This record gives sequence, structure tokens and C-alpha cells, in this order.
Amino acid sequence: MKTHPVTSSKTPRSIKLRALRFEEIPEVLRLIRRAVETGCRGIYDAHQRGAVWTGYAQTLFAESVGPFETIVAETRGRIVGMAQWDAADERLRALFVDGAVQRHGVGCTLLAEVERSARRRGCVRLRGAMSLNAVPFYEREGFRPYAGPEPLRTAGVAVPIVRMQKRL
Repeated sequence: MKTHPVTSSKTPRSIKLRALRFEEIPEVLRLIRRAVETGCRGIYDAHQRGAVWTGYAQTLFAESVGPFETIVAETRGRIVGMAQWDAADERLRALFVDGAVQRHGVGCTLLAEVERSARRRGCVRLRGAMSLNAVPFYEREGFRPYAGPEPLRTAGVAVPIVRMQKRL
């Protein structure tokens, strides 16, 4: 993968995208926790935020060696974002940006790479279950709702989501 310049004036550095390495999973789980606590605060209560993190904590180890593509964004040697998608199901499974750098172009860069990769693999759409706080981001990126809000049960807790998709 390539290094992508960030266009935000808040972050005048490049983002390097690459595949997740198995030994980085604990670091990515910490990133997911920070992303959820920052981005979802005010939308989801503490139990819901904890359930979202727990859901990923329970599956990310197995999924990282499974059929899904997981990429990380790093800047200055530090992982600041991650995305995971499933080509067979044309589904964006996860996209998280560290709370400290949200709204600085990392999510857009990750999503653009997922879309490029999906197109190369012949996907005609990309869909996902988006958290309520992320709906405006995905709408700006061309996704449209097709179901929801609806509760998604994760780690035994109902977390409202919106199902969205984008034609590629």
C-alpha cells in the first residue's frame, strides 16, 4: 500500500496504509477503545460503548487471520486508524480512527483505500452497519441508508445502528 498525503490543515503529514500484522492486534484494540470512547460519547451510553469494544475484542484475533482484509493507517510510526472489510460479502466490517486524530482525514483515507480495493476485486457496492455518530461521515462519503436505525446486539447489549451502502 501507499503513503497518502493528508489534505487537512490540522494534520500536515502523510498517512501510510498497510496490512495489519497479527502482533499489532492489542494496539488496534486499544485504538478501537479510544475511538469508541471519543466518537460515540454523547450518542451511546457507557454500557453500549463497552459492548462495541467487547464485540471487537472477542473477534479481532480470529478475524485478522481469516478471509477479511484488515488495514491500518499509521503516521510517524503510530497506528492511528484501522479498517476491515469482506470482499465476498461486499461489507465494511469496521472503520475506526483514534480519538486524538478524528476529523483529520484518516477515516477518509482508509475508506478510499477500501473502496479502491473493493473495486479491484469486482465489488459493485460496499455496505455496513454504521454507528449513529458515524452516519454523517458516511453520508458525506456517498453512502445512503437502506435500513435502521435498528438495534444490533453485541456482547449482550442493544446498540442502535443504521445500515448503509454505497454503489462503487
